[in-house]
Amino acid sequence: MILLAGGTGTLGGVLVHTLRDANMPFRVLTRSSHRAASLKVAGLDVVIGDAANPADLTRALSGCTAVVSAISGFGPQSGSTPPAVDRDANINLMESAERAGVRQFIHFSMHGASPSHPLEVARMKYAAEQRLMAGRLDWAVIRPTTILETYTAIMGDSLRKSGVAVVFGHGDNPVNFVSALDLAGAVVLALRGGLGNQAVDVGGPDNMPLNELAALLIERNGRGRAVHIPLPLLRAAAEGARLVAPSWGRVLGGAVHLGAADMTFDAAPERIRLPGVPFTPVREALAVADRPA
Repeated sequence: MILLAGGTGTLGGVLVHTLRDANMPFRVLTRSSHRAASLKVAGLDVVIGDAANPADLTRALSGCTAVVSAISGFGPQSGSTPPAVDRDANINLMESAERAGVRQFIHFSMHGASPSHPLEVARMKYAAEQRLMAGRLDWAVIRPTTILETYTAIMGDSLRKSGVAVVFGHGDNPVNFVSALDLAGAVVLALRGGLGNQAVDVGGPDNMPLNELAALLIERNGRGRAVHIPLPLLRAAAEGARLVAPSWGRVLGGAVHLGAADMTFDAAPERIRLPGVPFTPVREALAVADRPA
């Protein structure tokens, strides 16, 4: 039995489908009773609980031999913070897994995670990585570049509601986008022992400017236009939001990073370590998202 923590987000939804299609028995840990109800309707094994609560984890980990952690406290909908979730809850989950006799732990970090990364979430994920690597569990760390479906869900929702695709900065900054389909494939490979005690950066084949991605999404939506938010305005908004709405301050700070930092990545060399894992171009991933479920 596999425990999937973080199985109700954008990435988590793809992981649920992939594990089910691979006939791998799994249980989902979620804090949301509403989301738990919809998963149970689909016939899934679900535990309502918090990765920060050892008592909840005792129930969730019962009978499990592996854990996949895709939890995060970055976004405003998480209701928490990167130190509380990306570092502390992940470490609590690792320690509880050790006590429960779990053998394997797969941790979602992020490309470039380090103790000096400008984004707090990357520093917290790095701290969790270090605890995992120093522990008793067999492990794998998956470090995605920018997850395509997370970004397109936000931009696509804005397009559907207001006809506007928001682009951070001038929009010419290339970004490496990786599909959640590829990440789910890397998880299956890791669960089958193909990434034993390794950390791997997982990117996609496309380094795509935000303007190009916006154009693709506008075409897919059938209408809309791109609106650019200048980086100086984003920086000022991020600083102000940190004082009154820290979660939005984090999101806006992430937007500044996406629009200004070097977000390119040559994924091909690292892909040698991922045999059988899909290498999905942006256009193909968007086409998959358009297919009926």
